Amino acid sequence: MRKPTGRVLIVGVATLVAAVGSGASAAPGDAAGVVAVFEGNKLDLAQSWGEAEACFVWQEQGVEQCFRTEAEMDETIARLDAVAGSIEPRNRDVLASTCSGYLRLYDATSYGSPVLYLRDQYRWLNLANYGFNQKVSSFKVGPCAADFADYANGGGSWYPWYMTEAYDQSSTMISGWDNDVSSVYIN
Repeated sequence: MRKPTGRVLIVGVATLVAAVGSGASAAPGDAAGVVAVFEGNKLDLAQSWGEAEACFVWQEQGVEQCFRTEAEMDETIARLDAVAGSIEPRNRDVLASTCSGYLRLYDATSYGSPVLYLRDQYRWLNLANYGFNQKVSSFKVGPCAADFADYANGGGSWYPWYMTEAYDQSSTMISGWDNDVSSVYIN
């Protein structure tokens, strides 16, 4: 009998995403913004988060979901990660050779809400599309380094790269950077 392969991950993530609920999202460069689901209603994040305090966006997997609290968001993320972790060991080695990163951006210092959790990699993410342009006051980088830029599409000055390496976090931004990030790139 054959053991399940990486297809299990794809089916499992697709099933969980369907259970979580997904909104139709704008194309990466669209000014219209990312559309996310919050308590059964769609929100254009570029316009308003409504009563949501935490949003998880992973457009590559069709996840655009908002929550009342960061803890609720973390529960959903843990379920998705559990599905990904169920891959048999020989296939995990392939996944381990690439970085699977995320980035948490906070509107307040000391990691205060609202919080935007991003998981899309290898392209500039314009924060205006998420209603987070020029709002970052603290951050937590996941297992892959990230870059922060002053303008959209990586333009303008960049936040010091050595402060946004894997697992770096800061409860405040360095001088001149509080509420001054317009785009991010997760490596």
